[in-house]
Amino acid sequence: MSAVDGQNSAMSKMLARLAASNPVSDMVRAVRKRPDNCLGLLLRSLSKEEIAVMEGRGCRADDWSQIQVAEDFDPFRVRRTHFVGHCVLGRFRGEVMVQPGISLPAGIYDSTLMDAQVGNDCLLENVRFCARAVIEHGAVIFDVGSLIADTECHFGCNQWLSVGPETGGRSLPLWPGLGVHSAFTIVDQQGKGAATEALRQAHQELLEELRCDRCWIGRGAVLRHTTRVANAYLGPGCVVDQATDLSDVSVCCNADHPAFISSAAVTHAVLGPGVEVRSGAIVRHACLVEHCTIDLNAVVEQSVIGANAIIAKGEVTASIVGPFTGLHHQSLLIGAIWPQGKGNVAYGAMVGSNHTGRAPDQEIWPGEGTFFGLGCNIKFPSDFSQSPYLVIGSGVATLAQRVRYPFSLIATPIEALPDEARVPRAYNEILPAWGLYANAYAIVRAEQKFRSRDRTGRAEVPHQVLRPEIMEMVQDALQRLRSVASGPVDDERIYLDDVLPGLGKNFLRERVRRKAIEAYETVLKRYCLRVLLADAQGFAQLPGSLDVATRLADELLPGLDFATRMQTLVAIEEANVDIVKRAKVADDRRGQAIIPGYAACHPEMEDDPVVIAARERLQRTRDRVGQVLS
Repeated sequence: MSAVDGQNSAMSKMLARLAASNPVSDMVRAVRKRPDNCLGLLLRSLSKEEIAVMEGRGCRADDWSQIQVAEDFDPFRVRRTHFVGHCVLGRFRGEVMVQPGISLPAGIYDSTLMDAQVGNDCLLENVRFCARAVIEHGAVIFDVGSLIADTECHFGCNQWLSVGPETGGRSLPLWPGLGVHSAFTIVDQQGKGAATEALRQAHQELLEELRCDRCWIGRGAVLRHTTRVANAYLGPGCVVDQATDLSDVSVCCNADHPAFISSAAVTHAVLGPGVEVRSGAIVRHACLVEHCTIDLNAVVEQSVIGANAIIAKGEVTASIVGPFTGLHHQSLLIGAIWPQGKGNVAYGAMVGSNHTGRAPDQEIWPGEGTFFGLGCNIKFPSDFSQSPYLVIGSGVATLAQRVRYPFSLIATPIEALPDEARVPRAYNEILPAWGLYANAYAIVRAEQKFRSRDRTGRAEVPHQVLRPEIMEMVQDALQRLRSVASGPVDDERIYLDDVLPGLGKNFLRERVRRKAIEAYETVLKRYCLRVLLADAQGFAQLPGSLDVATRLADELLPGLDFATRMQTLVAIEEANVDIVKRAKVADDRRGQAIIPGYAACHPEMEDDPVVIAARERLQRTRDRVGQVLS
């Protein structure tokens, strides 16, 4: 199969998956099948006695013959309501919960309905205008300004986002069920062969499939104190409270994973299960995949946000942001293609230099786990995708560049450079593998965090940091570091990108190079021995792990039998625990020297949860090795 055929095949499979998991299409099919009774109720006309009861309770209709009701309909449950056009009313019994601890009788009160269909046991109260809406069983619409649908709705899908360059070039059509991986596949294949044309055709078919003249409120959904809901599909269990605007949206949640929209505005967007948008946040022209949170006046526009990500206070524009990414403070992220996510954008970070002075057409590709430090200033274009778990220090200003050294630190130089080094002033210092030999604490904590904060419940996002694809990047970086010609040892020798490709606009000291080589070799050994141990115990591995591990073991530990290799693994895990402990001790020593009462507010090193996790892994490794070798 040619590369083009492979791309087309991958695109076709992805489009088929999207088409298969589309609750909005199911809704539209129900509307088209029975437009006058979408909910499938057993209907009848109102009796004269029922009309009299309703009129006596302040109700009126332009034409009572257009009103159909379910069997066992109770006319006493409808008061002061105006009906226009064809309306369907379900059976109203008992009470429904408006909010936790507060329940009200089901029914329709103080509302205006036009061509609306209301299911059994719903509550509509103080709904000033409800037109062309289908409201499933048990839903609550309380104190809502308008709930309406235009004559043609597409529920947020009739658009193409501009991710990466804001001027276009990486256009992304919206789909219900679109994920970060699918979004990246689409933008990465822009203009490649027939895949793009197949995409356009499939999206056009989707729009025809979704075309509808009703909005839909799912079973058990709750809308409270909201100004405007228009052209919306709200899935079962969705809760909307005090939203200012909710228009042209699909909220594809379910009762097990409801979505929450509170005191926020969401327009022209597709939301997945478990999504939360609250506290003044604004989301427009965006896709929120699942179980992500947009909070505290954050703004998300022209972007895709992955599972378990948290965007608060800051701005994300024209970006694909992968899982577990955090923007917890006021910061900026523009034009980022970041499908792997798992990183952090700290307060004041300016990751948005996408305008050349001519056009906003530049972009950045962060790698998995990239940490943009406080107040850093990142020039575009930049590619850190081959540098997973890169840390960019506080206040650092980086030039446009490509960096290819995993677990690195980019920081402002502390030590002066010799004059003969001839390093440009704007260059920073890079410390490859720094995260392995100086900040292993953060890696242990990251794995804990990914595991404990995964709200999807499906573990589709791997929690492990050391995985085959990352180890291949480490091995590639190691080979480049080793490629320097041997000679007299000079700790102050300086390397630039022309000698060691992948350094970007940074310099590397010789002593740091040697330290990085040792750290990369150690983590490769640790990874491959972990996989070989798991394989010996019959545990399933991530795809490709065993092949990578076997090759690495033969290269790095040649001639050693299995028992010796396992003893080496235990020794490496012991050393890693020591590195984790040293990081905690260093923080405590510095804090106690500066902050009064520091020790009373922080756990002792032996009681620190990350240190405990590292020790527990070591003990598990010892136990498992003992079992295999016994």
